[in-house]
Amino acid sequence: MRPKLRLFLGALALVGAVAVAQGFDASRALLENEKNTIEIVQRDAPGVVYVAVRSAARVVRPQLPPGFEDFAPFFEPYVVPPRQGTGSGFVIDREGYVLTNYHVVKDADQIEIRFQGDPKAYSAKLVGAVPPMDIALLKVQAPKDKLSPLVLGDSDQVRVGQKAIAIGNPFGLEFTVTEGIVSAIRRNPGVETSLVPYLIQTDAAINPGNSGGPLLNSSGEVIGINAAILTPSGQMGAPQFAGIGFAIPINLAKDYLPQMKSGKILSADEIIKSRPRLGVTVLPVSAYPEKIRQRFKLPDQGLVIQEVQKGSPAEKAGLQGATDHIYLYAPNGDVVDLGVGGDVIVEADGEPIASINDLRAVLFKKKAGDAVTLKVVREGKTRTVEVFISVVK
Repeated sequence: MRPKLRLFLGALALVGAVAVAQGFDASRALLENEKNTIEIVQRDAPGVVYVAVRSAARVVRPQLPPGFEDFAPFFEPYVVPPRQGTGSGFVIDREGYVLTNYHVVKDADQIEIRFQGDPKAYSAKLVGAVPPMDIALLKVQAPKDKLSPLVLGDSDQVRVGQKAIAIGNPFGLEFTVTEGIVSAIRRNPGVETSLVPYLIQTDAAINPGNSGGPLLNSSGEVIGINAAILTPSGQMGAPQFAGIGFAIPINLAKDYLPQMKSGKILSADEIIKSRPRLGVTVLPVSAYPEKIRQRFKLPDQGLVIQEVQKGSPAEKAGLQGATDHIYLYAPNGDVVDLGVGGDVIVEADGEPIASINDLRAVLFKKKAGDAVTLKVVREGKTRTVEVFISVVK
């Protein structure tokens, strides 16, 4: 061993001996971020719950489209086997209400909840839900001292790069904590239904069993409900985290909490009708063959207005629906009706619009009476229109 290296190691040993002699303070070695995480976990983990569900085997008869009821005898019923599953959830008040994902408790005949450090299972029931947004509200029959409500934050204030903590039960490993950042605030890439306009993307590890658990910020507030992950294509078996997880913004759940508490199971139609909108039906430009796009001077992307509802904000703003129709045969033999000659929405409040999800993402942040500025194209000419949206009956 070289003399200088020997001297250095000797100095390290002396420093270690002094630390032991003086008493090592572990808290001084923690980074501020570590202290913050530990504080949040100690305070909030008791409010995160383990959700176990069971469903009995059931006989299901295929649902036939209207007009085909006479063919029912030709379709045999089939048996859905019994199911058991686990997920996560979190307490939101002292009354015993628990938020989770709808897919965690869908079709469950029995729901049980366990709290951290308590082996006892407490019965719970589904109170209300918003299935198209994958949100469900449970109520657990548990002693008050078991209920440690989490604070619901404001997901509209979430910023890319900020800290994100996930607590849940991945693969049945109870009350697991992972940490990362908010990787993106992303328009729904298709991991949830189109009525969820945007999602919080995080690199905090999320796996099966985390569904329904909270995504927390550095203040320990819930900013999202962990719901989905993207996994490598071709992977076999249970999906596993690959650095991309998604949480449903908590403000979505907050918007529908009163209705869920009243026992409502909200359908997609009810959600659409309850929100302020333009009052139009649309098709994406991508649905039109290239020759038709060129013939009718359609832009490269946007939403082609098919119909404008009478008395709607769109009609009042002068938006125009299709003036002509083109009928094409789809590969399956269906006839496709493509409206042309009307306005094409290409931007909303400066955001490029290529799909209905893009438009919903802009409108979702609005309230009745708010204005949305649309850039529209008609017959190759571009203009700007201000529309004051409202709830369309």
